Amino acid sequence: MKSLAIALIFCLLLSTGELQATPGYTSNGSGSGISQLRDGTNHPASFFDDNGRTEELLNYAKGAFLARLGFSEPVIPPEFLVGFQHACFVTFFSGKKVIACFGGFYPRTGNVAGEIAENIRMALLFDPRARSIVRKTAQASDVQVTFPGEPVPVKSYAEINPLREGMLVENDRHGVAIVPGEAKTASWAFREAMRRLGEKDPASLRIFKFQAWTVSTRTQK
Repeated sequence: MKSLAIALIFCLLLSTGELQATPGYTSNGSGSGISQLRDGTNHPASFFDDNGRTEELLNYAKGAFLARLGFSEPVIPPEFLVGFQHACFVTFFSGKKVIACFGGFYPRTGNVAGEIAENIRMALLFDPRARSIVRKTAQASDVQVTFPGEPVPVKSYAEINPLREGMLVENDRHGVAIVPGEAKTASWAFREAMRRLGEKDPASLRIFKFQAWTVSTRTQK
């Protein structure tokens, strides 16, 4: 997997080599830096075992989103987020529709608070779906934070359960990642990835799946 040192998802890669969380990633060639979800000591669930922390995480992500859009005052991250490092994706929904998403497979900042803030900045900058966000939509939006594991190559998208696993699709220039819960079927997720990549030949693409731990305001309703 030649370009998976840092995968940034707004859900599509840029021509510069950045993968936009379906958009993007950039490669630093290190091949390291991700917390394995099978390791209980590094698993995000072991850090967010307190329901209050999960709610604080989601409130911070939503508050940072509104503040970046200029719809609220800046928010201060909870202290525990400053003391925890893990790559993540941040996705915002209006109903069932994704309106902004960006993230990565490897940390780019010193802590989760920084990852969330940077992913929001990149989503609003690069994700074309974010261009139509208005105050009412932003205030009513749901947020999902996804902590990904290492992408693993698969032979077919049919091997992926999109409700529980993420999908990463690459060509020689770009990559598109779709986080768990963004798509109901693997076939739709793959077609969407092809569309965002501008590819018509499935044989030219590389497919990966990744395990993930997610928290979302959608599941709290």
